[in-house]
Amino acid sequence: MRHWLKIVILLYVPLMHGVCLAEPKLTFGVNAPGSPPYLYLTKNSTEYRGVIPDLLNKLKQRHGYKIKYIDSFRKRTETFLYNGDIDGFLSSVHWLDYPEKLIYSEPVAHHRSYFYSNLPFTNRLKLEDITGVDVCTRRGYIYPALAAYFFSGKLKRVDSSDQLSMLNMVKINRCEMAVMHEFNALTILSSANFQGHKIYQSPFPVDVVNLSIILRPELIEVKRLLDEIIINMKNSGELEKSLKHHIKVAM
Repeated sequence: MRHWLKIVILLYVPLMHGVCLAEPKLTFGVNAPGSPPYLYLTKNSTEYRGVIPDLLNKLKQRHGYKIKYIDSFRKRTETFLYNGDIDGFLSSVHWLDYPEKLIYSEPVAHHRSYFYSNLPFTNRLKLEDITGVDVCTRRGYIYPALAAYFFSGKLKRVDSSDQLSMLNMVKINRCEMAVMHEFNALTILSSANFQGHKIYQSPFPVDVVNLSIILRPELIEVKRLLDEIIINMKNSGELEKSLKHHIKVAM
């Protein structure tokens, strides 16, 4: 009996040792084609850069996590998270279909969206003053501050597949305005497609929400580690430095 017990122990201990040493992984969803300066691909590069990779690299360096990025589309990425096909993605709790089913990190940044138009805005303009306007929007995206205006018909939502299409529709007057995140708009307006064409930004943000890393509810330990990293990067000024660096590089 003791002989068999020794054999079982000898087999069991190496097996458990291998399990304990298994490399932890985090599969991160990317809303294609990414969102500079948070997540983006540089030219001729297949490796993501940005504020989020800077942050997740610390999770890798300090805690041994292997990071894997998965390209998808906004609504599909969220579905992947509910189904357990990915572990997390960058978003706002205000944009989620079922926020109570997920957990989320400390805020990484403020997400500010503005109106963009061929015509200049007056400095005294307020959101409630804008009525009867066709607004280019991103298909599948939620705009909390504009939802009541779209529902009432004061503004008409015109969906496009991507942000470049949205600004191109403004350029050719298919939409009177587009609503976009400031960094995405800046990236596109700095490209060759818009050289010599002036697009104006509204004097006020249409919507401001916090961006966080949204996680599956069972990843409480990952949330704790990420919160620690985010808070430390904020306190040291490293997060702000990363943001400014990637704004410059991504442009």
